Amino acid sequence: MTKFCVLAVLLFYCLGPPAARLEANPVRTKQQSLDEWRLLTASNAPSPRVFVKGDTIRFYFPSDTNLIGFNAHWTRVRAPTKGYRIDIAQLRLDEGLKGPPPEHGWQEASVIAGAEWRRLATNLIQALAPRNPGGAIYYQGFLADRLLYRDPEGVVLAVPIGEQPRDVKIERRFSLEETLQLLAGLVEQYLAQKHPRETLVMLLAPNASRFPQPLLLDRKRRRCVWLSPAALYDSAERGLDLSTTEQGLSALVFEAHGVALLKNPVSSAVRLADVVVESLVRWVRFPPLHPGTDFPPLAHGEGMDLVQWERWLDRYTGTRQEQGSLELLINGEKFFPRLQEAIAEATNHIRMDTYIFDRDDLAVDVADQLKERSGEVEVQIILDRLGSISAGAAPPETPLPENFVAPASIVSYLRHNSQVKVRPFLNPWFTSDHSKVIMIDGTRAWLGGMNIGREYRYEWHDVMVELEGTVVTSLEDEFRREWAHAGLLGDAGYLAALVTSPRRSEAPPQAGPWIKVRLLPTKTAWKPFSGAVQGAIHKSQSYIYVENPYLFDKRVIVALVQARNRGVDVRVILPRANDFDTGRRSNLVTANYLLQHGVRVYFYPGMTHVKAMLADGWSCLGSANLNHLSLRFCQEHNIATSDPVFAERLKHDLFEEDFSRSAELYSPISVDWVDFLSDLVLEGF
Repeated sequence: MTKFCVLAVLLFYCLGPPAARLEANPVRTKQQSLDEWRLLTASNAPSPRVFVKGDTIRFYFPSDTNLIGFNAHWTRVRAPTKGYRIDIAQLRLDEGLKGPPPEHGWQEASVIAGAEWRRLATNLIQALAPRNPGGAIYYQGFLADRLLYRDPEGVVLAVPIGEQPRDVKIERRFSLEETLQLLAGLVEQYLAQKHPRETLVMLLAPNASRFPQPLLLDRKRRRCVWLSPAALYDSAERGLDLSTTEQGLSALVFEAHGVALLKNPVSSAVRLADVVVESLVRWVRFPPLHPGTDFPPLAHGEGMDLVQWERWLDRYTGTRQEQGSLELLINGEKFFPRLQEAIAEATNHIRMDTYIFDRDDLAVDVADQLKERSGEVEVQIILDRLGSISAGAAPPETPLPENFVAPASIVSYLRHNSQVKVRPFLNPWFTSDHSKVIMIDGTRAWLGGMNIGREYRYEWHDVMVELEGTVVTSLEDEFRREWAHAGLLGDAGYLAALVTSPRRSEAPPQAGPWIKVRLLPTKTAWKPFSGAVQGAIHKSQSYIYVENPYLFDKRVIVALVQARNRGVDVRVILPRANDFDTGRRSNLVTANYLLQHGVRVYFYPGMTHVKAMLADGWSCLGSANLNHLSLRFCQEHNIATSDPVFAERLKHDLFEEDFSRSAELYSPISVDWVDFLSDLVLEGF
């Protein structure tokens, strides 16, 4: 069953999303629809009439001959939120809306546009701008991809991200949901003064720097709906669907189960055996689903003995502690500028092992920089073949630049007119290289959850760590072996790289910023990360904090509940919005189960892609999800330490910050049979 589910998902992504295939012959092309929308929402155009019924909205724009209609429908997000309930929908041109606007059952919204919107927008910008010069704030969705800051004279300015003065630093990024909550609160204050009797209001900004994205405010139902023209996300005109299908089928059939098996016969056979064994163990040793619900008060213990814990890890995971330094980089505005600066300063080599190298504007910018540097330093990239293809086929959450045209293949784009060397991981038996590791000059490395793509830079909440020390040498050694394995010689190349690897002596402790760290990968037939996670949960005595978007593994979930039954303070952060609907539904079922057994559950306002755990002062973070694939199948890289200073930083900067931003779950969420089915399916992922 697991293999069938994996095949179905991979075929889905390789063939492209259904919406993209169904719109291969749209009535109106993307550009025609956008031009229509721009014309209808121009500053000198008459305002539309807007009608709402339930979770459906209709726009009626007057024209010379008839009405031009757009409609949208949204699915209510059931996870808790702070303040207004936030929903998001896409407006689509509906040529069937020609007649008079509806009456029965529909409520008409008041439209704020033109001069009134400009007055309101001025007040909003002043209220949202940082108070002090030198700091900038990015509000996702508001003012497109621009951030607000004050110059030395206190004047509020809005500039595209990356074009702010060098001395201006981004102080905080608000997710789209947080931005809408702020906007809803400020607009409600304005409406209470100017339109006290209006309960349903549509904000239409005709002078937006990009295509207007209306905002519906339902004051009576405490609902805020963000609306975007669907054509902003359509890829039909870019010619990606056919090329994506061809690449996906080639990668799935010819490369993964042809080329990979020929050049890697031994490792492919071992991977197949590993998949079979792990699948059998997964289903045969199914854990009990109903530990006691009579959980005790919190113990507030001192926590586990971390010295003994590290010794346990030495014995039971087959890993060892190394010297290194860890710097926490939270969100794309901290990581990507640091990465691109390091690429520009590289003197010897740049090496990347990434699950996804996307084809969007951010990925192309990074690719262009790598291509430029490849004439001066060696650039080697390992990317997951199916992961990168499927990501390139998925529409972005935020609109791409209007004139951006994505390359048909990121591999071909990286190689064209450059000396960049790219070797794909070929996914035998549907396994994946889910790692996100970047190394430069053998002295610095970055590891965590961020791939090379727009969502990691601008949209999602995520974390990377910057590493220095001997641990970087270990990552470099691992990359050299994986690079040889991904080449034409395959298994033979890997063996040669293994034999010729220089022997490393155990270096004495050095003075400096080093702490003891431990790499916890997931590899074929070697699962130290899984053992460490389970061991930490079972041995914890004081607290466990977990943030992960794909908490699907029932062993981990039950272990968290059992820890709570021992009096441990267990807290879990899940995303309120997930990047796929099945995962969002499964999270609702998991949240109810955890809540029932005393675990505190928080929903982050938006998509959190963070994969982090903190248990009694032991920190662990990296690329691995808490699901079957990351714990047992995929190739993963994670880093862990018992250093108290880093643990305190992770606790304060990540977990406590995210607890404060998230909405805690206090009562069960209403779930249906589709949610339970989704949860059942994802047990195998």
